Amino acid sequence: MNEPGDLDAALVSEAHLGLAVALLANGQTDRAALELEALVQTFPAVPDAGSKGVTLPATVNIADVATFHLGQARATLGDHAGAIAAYEAYLANNPDMAAYIQPLIADSFEALGDNDAVIAALAGSVDAPSQRFKAVANRSRLAALYLARGDYDAAIAQYDAIHDIARTEATKGQMTYLAGQAEIMAGNTAAGHERFVEAITNYPRAIESYYALVALIEAGVPVDEYQRGVVDYYAGAYQPAIDAFRRYIAAEPEIYDADAHAFLAWSHEALGNQEGALSELDALRGRDPARALFERGELLRRAGMDSEALAAYDELLKTYPEMEGAAGVAWTAAKLADSLGLDDARKRYLFLADSFPFDENTPAALFRAADLADAAGKPDEALTLRSRLIEQYPANVNAAEALFRLLQAAEAGDNAGLDAAALAAQVATLSPSNYFALRAADFVAGTPPFTAETSFVMPDDIEAGRAEAEAWLRERLTAQGLVVPDGDLGAMTGAPAADPQRIIGEKLWQLGLQEAAKAELETVREAYADDPLANYRMARYFSQLGLYRSSIIAAATLLQQTEATVFDAPLYLGRLSYPPYFADLILPLADRFGFDPRLQFALVRQESLFESFARSGAAAQGLSQVIPDTGAWIAQRLAWPNYENDDLYKPYVGLNFGAYYLSEQLRNFDGHVHAALAAYNGGPGNAARWFDVAGGNHDLFVDTVDFPETRLYIERIYEGFNAYRYLYSTP
Repeated sequence: MNEPGDLDAALVSEAHLGLAVALLANGQTDRAALELEALVQTFPAVPDAGSKGVTLPATVNIADVATFHLGQARATLGDHAGAIAAYEAYLANNPDMAAYIQPLIADSFEALGDNDAVIAALAGSVDAPSQRFKAVANRSRLAALYLARGDYDAAIAQYDAIHDIARTEATKGQMTYLAGQAEIMAGNTAAGHERFVEAITNYPRAIESYYALVALIEAGVPVDEYQRGVVDYYAGAYQPAIDAFRRYIAAEPEIYDADAHAFLAWSHEALGNQEGALSELDALRGRDPARALFERGELLRRAGMDSEALAAYDELLKTYPEMEGAAGVAWTAAKLADSLGLDDARKRYLFLADSFPFDENTPAALFRAADLADAAGKPDEALTLRSRLIEQYPANVNAAEALFRLLQAAEAGDNAGLDAAALAAQVATLSPSNYFALRAADFVAGTPPFTAETSFVMPDDIEAGRAEAEAWLRERLTAQGLVVPDGDLGAMTGAPAADPQRIIGEKLWQLGLQEAAKAELETVREAYADDPLANYRMARYFSQLGLYRSSIIAAATLLQQTEATVFDAPLYLGRLSYPPYFADLILPLADRFGFDPRLQFALVRQESLFESFARSGAAAQGLSQVIPDTGAWIAQRLAWPNYENDDLYKPYVGLNFGAYYLSEQLRNFDGHVHAALAAYNGGPGNAARWFDVAGGNHDLFVDTVDFPETRLYIERIYEGFNAYRYLYSTP
């Protein structure tokens, strides 16, 4: 490697590091190792500002990052002694990274067959700061090695430590069981059984607690029959659960816990014995009649006996109108009657609205009652109900949809009593925070869906308006009674900056370990999510770092906390929530494929929140969330050279493929955006089915979509499009 010469040393070192990482990713490990070795030797370390939490994001320590990648390269090449040396050199400069580096050292010692060194390395990882799941993984691996070596006390200590940091019943139950097993292996049978009893008592839903129960029974240890039944039930051992609960009731027929009948009913139901289940609910009625009626209704509804279920709900509401949860029962009964096409469904919705005006489902009940009134040929009643909904719940999305329906009716002349001008004036009072409020505003303005009068305008300076935004934020937070410090509100200082997991997360990001970095940094964001000022600072910090998803979530949370939307908050804050990331790629793609770039910005925000390494449970990948089969098809259509599935994680590929697929759907549906989006999310076949019914009528199409996820998808992208139209248009 040549000396940097006239070029800035930092720029040269960054270029060489980028080349080495690219070679490593491309499988050219020998060349990468040579480049990294030269880089480490040639360029001195740069002080790491990140460890001090002062200037953020921190300057990348090129030498340290190169040393880490050198460890990776050597491990790949089978030079495990060399890998260990590189990792230890990195760790010497970054001791706070032990939770991530020591396991890699352990991997290389394992390859060398040095089990004691593996254990020592892992032992050096478990007390280091890290995100909870990483800590659990490290301790679990160490515990297994201790167990295999026969060091049972050490294994138990790790299981107990995991138990203490775990948050779920499943993990706590698993660790309690494993600790009990280790006690028994150590010859401490009584102590092991105590652990098993603790597991079935405190964590009955954990499958390992069922294993503990079986072990206790096989060992002849007395077990509480009620608890035995509960554990059996959650493990799916329904007949043993029934037997246990029957023994429990028989033993104390006067003072037993009435919940035993509920568990018996559920167990019989799971075995297909509906008669037995109903019989147990009859028995429960003698102890807890309201609970028994509710469970009866639920059981019958699950069995498809809707009329019988409705009768149970009605009896419950009539007999116990003041009971806790009555509003929920009324809502369920109304929906059930609606699904059965019963004439009294409208009255049931109105009963909920009249009896429980503050219930969360009341606006939806009024909305549906109005629709049913229309269907029954009672337009005046429908108008009255929609007007009531708008008046009583003006901020609710159902009120916005009701107002939009009235606007459409006034436009079509369907009701002579409607005052179009007055309705339009009401639209102006709606908070532009949901699809129907925005759609109504466009309708009044005569703006077709997904259109803009001006072209997309990128800000010349992304920091423009920051001072005004911070002045607004200071005023808003002070008005809320919060203490706002003097000085720069946007600087990443204070507790979040000093948080060890923030520092570790940033270093992981510098190492290219994006998923691990995200896990650490999301833990930090969640820890300070209740603090509006911290959200503002984290939104800026994550954006500068490149962790765009976390930045957007922090910015959106801030808007909620300040009771603002992108349409009434300062532009700078709105743009943090709806940013133009990857504009250098999206703008030319939109021009090439002939659609408004706001559409792709909104789509990518909805699909991945601009997270290039995002992967869904359905295996959709990258910024545009393209699934593998579709990606292969697009690659063929575009004649994409040397395409591999993981290319979808590359922004250039992911955005190109998403833009092409979107353009294909726009072409297939004659440029109708709503249908194209439905095809993108719900599949072209389903979109064609909906399009055959609704054609080019955007609003009818949305109403026709019978996939809730796809309908919400269209609505969210419409909201995003309008936000981008507002934030990035010519004044």
